[in-house]
Amino acid sequence: MQLNFDNLSLEKAVQLFKEWGFLVEQSPGHGEVTLVQPEQRSYCVCETIQLPRVASAILRVRWRTGAMMSPVLDVQ
Repeated sequence: MQLNFDNLSLEKAVQLFKEWGFLVEQSPGHGEVTLVQPEQRSYCVCETIQLPRVASAILRVRWRTGAMMSPVLDVQ
């Protein structure tokens, strides 16, 4: 089965990161978002427009490695 994860919206990307255990916060910098992984006490700051691409890449890896057993419904 070939799935297309390339058209994620920003809202869907934020939802996915929250499902994966991240806190998603607006960064002090304009056009940036901070992903916080509380259990690891780590964070990453990225451009807001890049968040859907990052989520898409993670979805592809999770799908190919079997970490995600069913496709995400309504990825648009």
